[in-house]
Amino acid sequence: MNERRNMLPVAVAIVATLGAAAVAQDRPLTSGAKGDQQRHYYFAEAGKELPYRLYVPQSYDAAAGAPLIVALHGFGGNQDYFFRAVKALPALLEKHGFIFAAPMGLAADGWYGAPLSIPGSAPRSSGAPPPPRVRTPEEEARYRALSEADVINVLDLVRKEYTIDPNRIYLMGHSMGGFGTWWLGQKHADTWAAIAPMSGVLPDVDYQLPRLVHVPVHVSIGAAETPAWVEASRTLAETMKARGMTVEYFEPA
Repeated sequence: MNERRNMLPVAVAIVATLGAAAVAQDRPLTSGAKGDQQRHYYFAEAGKELPYRLYVPQSYDAAAGAPLIVALHGFGGNQDYFFRAVKALPALLEKHGFIFAAPMGLAADGWYGAPLSIPGSAPRSSGAPPPPRVRTPEEEARYRALSEADVINVLDLVRKEYTIDPNRIYLMGHSMGGFGTWWLGQKHADTWAAIAPMSGVLPDVDYQLPRLVHVPVHVSIGAAETPAWVEASRTLAETMKARGMTVEYFEPA
């Protein structure tokens, strides 16, 4: 169980070091390239080319393999979200030896398949304003399904190109990405060694906790966030502890 929780200090460090930007090199790549990379692939079902950002530490050894973090951006963001928000991210990944994959999730407002709606204004995010939402319920359901599929596609692409330790694949996300972390976390529970949703808890939402009983969870939210969200996060963490689940709760001031 401790091995499965090795990602949690990295998640804590990412939450605690929100800061300035880093820029990836968009350059021709060879298979198995290292460093900070802008990648693209053609998503046939969506009918378009989609970006993802990939960081592979210089210590990566294909013979030995490496752990992988999949990171989901917040509402209005894109694949550069965490690199812009966390100046120390590359250094953290080099220190701990993690590969880091940040999918687009189809669009700035894809929701990663999460079947929920947010009343009122959208969750706060450091990203640009998303495009207007004019989709029908049926179109919205397909849109979110494609967003989820994009994440799984990127996961599969990285696993095919790099030697990834199957017991150390982690999922994290912020705000909208936090909700996506809960959704993809429980839906693909056998994939993740641990999940880390940040500012991704609302009152009166079913987070499918029985499906996460064997998945360590790191829940975090800033104390200055929407009060109802903070209280819901605290309550959910206590509920998980009461059920005997492996959970850590982090609330920076």
